[in-house]
Amino acid sequence: MTRFNMLAGCTLLSLVFVAGCNTDNKPSSALKPAALVNGQTVSVDQIQAETAKLSQGHEGQSQAIANLVLKNVIDQELLAQEATKAKLDEKSDVQWKLDAAKRQILAQAELETLTRDVTPPTPAEIKAYYDGHPELFSHHKIYQLANLVANTTAENIGKARELVQKSQDLRGIATALQGMGVSVSGQQVVKGAEQLPKSALEKFAAMKVGQSLTMDQGGKLNIVVLAGVQEQPATLEQATQSITLYLVNEKKRQLLDAQLGKIHGQAKIEYRAPYAVAEQAKN
Repeated sequence: MTRFNMLAGCTLLSLVFVAGCNTDNKPSSALKPAALVNGQTVSVDQIQAETAKLSQGHEGQSQAIANLVLKNVIDQELLAQEATKAKLDEKSDVQWKLDAAKRQILAQAELETLTRDVTPPTPAEIKAYYDGHPELFSHHKIYQLANLVANTTAENIGKARELVQKSQDLRGIATALQGMGVSVSGQQVVKGAEQLPKSALEKFAAMKVGQSLTMDQGGKLNIVVLAGVQEQPATLEQATQSITLYLVNEKKRQLLDAQLGKIHGQAKIEYRAPYAVAEQAKN
């Protein structure tokens, strides 16, 4: 099924915001209309934005897609108007959802404004990052992992660890654990170095095929055996695009963290029980 055909069968909920929502604070009268629904503007900007997302790879069908997008938005606007007539917007569950949508839109607008002047990294910055992370690029590896998750308890986790230390055979370990009344689940996964947490990557890089490590995860014992390793290095040229994206996003994250730190310091935030400051909740 093509993307265009999928659009034809989509529900109204596939369009996130109703036609009357203006994220740029323009009044409806200031927006160029694609249609008017009982006097309410359906803006050209919204239709063009939705169409651009859906028409990629469907050159020559943009207007047909735009027409279908407009139909869906008009239907959605009609339903929204009926909901307003029925005073559904006064219901508490609808009110907090509207507040959440507005908050998300405004926060995203502020984030885009804050980070719009972030410049891409220089070739020297890209080269420095490439050279500083050989495990991700010049010495990049693909890890084949056999993963077994045991639903252990505080009483039997010690015995489960002993079983792992005595054998590297996951099938045998699983059978033994099941004999202890411990339920287990397993899977084979393949992950690139960039998909692994840094702490885990350092451990796998030092392991030999057949060796295993165990990790406690929420009361469960996660047993991972290194089943195979494949070298897959990337040249600087091949890695440039991904490094550029990462460094740009990292600059944006740093700007966001700095701004949040600043405005948190200026804000008056009062928590109500049982909720608490995030740092306190961790302890």
